[in-house]
Amino acid sequence: MRASLSFRLSFIFISLSLILWTMLVISYYIRNELTADEINPPPERLTLIVETLSQTPASERERFLDMMRSPTLKLESLTREEAAARDKNYELREHAIGAPYLQALGDRLLHVETTFPGFANGGFHDIAPRSGTFALPLRALTFWLGLDDGSVLIVRSNVSLIISPFGLPAGVGAGLIGPIFAFFAFLLFHREINPLKKLAAAVEKFDPAGDAVPLPHFRAATPEIHVLRETFEHLQMRLQSLTRSRLSLIGGIQHDVRSFATRLRLRVEALPDEDERERAIADISDMISLLDNALLTTRAGFGALDQQLLDLTEWLPFEISDLNSVGLDVSYEQGTVPAPVDVLGDRVALRRILTNLIENAVIYGKIARVSLQCEEPVAKILIDDDGKGFGSGDTDLLLEPFVRAEPSRARNTGGAGLGLAVARTLVEAHGGTIKLCNRHGGGGRAIVTLPLYAA
Repeated sequence: MRASLSFRLSFIFISLSLILWTMLVISYYIRNELTADEINPPPERLTLIVETLSQTPASERERFLDMMRSPTLKLESLTREEAAARDKNYELREHAIGAPYLQALGDRLLHVETTFPGFANGGFHDIAPRSGTFALPLRALTFWLGLDDGSVLIVRSNVSLIISPFGLPAGVGAGLIGPIFAFFAFLLFHREINPLKKLAAAVEKFDPAGDAVPLPHFRAATPEIHVLRETFEHLQMRLQSLTRSRLSLIGGIQHDVRSFATRLRLRVEALPDEDERERAIADISDMISLLDNALLTTRAGFGALDQQLLDLTEWLPFEISDLNSVGLDVSYEQGTVPAPVDVLGDRVALRRILTNLIENAVIYGKIARVSLQCEEPVAKILIDDDGKGFGSGDTDLLLEPFVRAEPSRARNTGGAGLGLAVARTLVEAHGGTIKLCNRHGGGGRAIVTLPLYAA
């Protein structure tokens, strides 16, 4: 059974908490600089305490003991009878850890025991080590010392910090375990992030109008990753199905409307009034142009534009000559651009971009002059006119749908306000940009930027 993503994230959190705890413990020990001499009193000190206490009158001993007590040193005086009542079945006096104290105290040293922190009934728990074990220098000790009058003095070393059975700070163990946990946490985290990165890269390649993108399979990923992959796979199938149906619908509408418009135009040709006939033909042409713009924009939105390699130095003169033949006052200014200037795009869409911008320049600026510039890594098509230019703040607004420079909706003063918006949509579908600005010396300028083809 695979562990869930939430469980693995919790595992990572626990590992980080262990590392933080280890750092705090280590920092505490570094600040306190705990050493063996600070845990257990040196033999000389114990000798001085015993000799002084033996010479102190019984009435003053408790006062002396209060003066000698400290947070790390506990002293307790017992009578001979009280000491005998506490049966001790072990001692470390002969052990290496007790040898220095035995040498200094001699027979005054009755027992040496290991001190374990913890209180019960007002006293310490004294837990004996098992046979064959040993004590290490950092272990706190309890000393049973005999006085001259037969009473017993118990001196206990008290350590407020937790010391492991090996004499090392408890944080050292966590310090070893923490990095191990962190290492495995990093591996698990990387194991979860890597499938997400691969899945994101595959999703970026989704093309609703193209072939299905195979999504990677993850055998060892979490259940959530598998569910996410299946969801994206279903989403891709639904998008492609929706796109195919919409493109089929668009193609059918375009074909049928063109057929109806052609039949209607044939009937209009039979009208006896020449003025009415010309107006009806113009309306039909505008309707077909509006339909072509809308359908081409829809195809661009679906990513269904064709792609072919075009050399702008050859394509631009041909298209401008064709526009001249239909009565548009447009000229091409041959520059010093080295051929070829290759771009990857849809020929029909690029023709629509050029036509819309030139028609807009002719309508509002009387004449259109087209030039080409090449500035790696882009090509720029410039359409200049001799009009009054663009007003302040109009350059971005005019690229929106149904916005016209001439505010009336009269058909004899312009189109429906879709030409520039369609051009912007088609340019952006090719990965380019379109910009409107005023020329130095008067007139307006439209700049179409297209990325060059990189072989």
